[in-house]
Amino acid sequence: MNSPEKMDFFEVGDTTSLICADPKTAELAKATLHDLGFKFHTAETPELAVERMRYTPYDCIITHENFAGGSLKSNAVLNYLTPLAMTQRRTSFVCLIGASFKTLDAMQAFAHSVHLVLNPADLPNFTAILKKGLAEFEVLYRAYKGTLAGLGEK
Repeated sequence: MNSPEKMDFFEVGDTTSLICADPKTAELAKATLHDLGFKFHTAETPELAVERMRYTPYDCIITHENFAGGSLKSNAVLNYLTPLAMTQRRTSFVCLIGASFKTLDAMQAFAHSVHLVLNPADLPNFTAILKKGLAEFEVLYRAYKGTLAGLGEK
């Protein structure tokens, strides 16, 4: 994993995240995630993003629809996550940022197999929006995660 930026070291019990976005959006995401108690890695390329997701289970993944100059259809992060088994997918909250989205639109999020969509115009409110999305995610999957824990799965 080659990255010019020093990565956070994750310890057992840390709340982890991956940021796959342009530098401006990434800086805002870092500040928000830090405020919410997350440790984070960033990925500047699609290959690095996929490599990091393959070897690190992230609690939160933030990606831009045009990550690394690509398009929504060719987004390597989404293309990697979409076919994963439910047991893997349900452990990561995924936020998709893009100008083509209406912030907090559940149908757009569902259509792209993510938990939250965010329009960049709403980035100044990112902390509150992400906090809301993460709380809803926790409520939605609490029973599922509890069952897995009871079965010794995680």
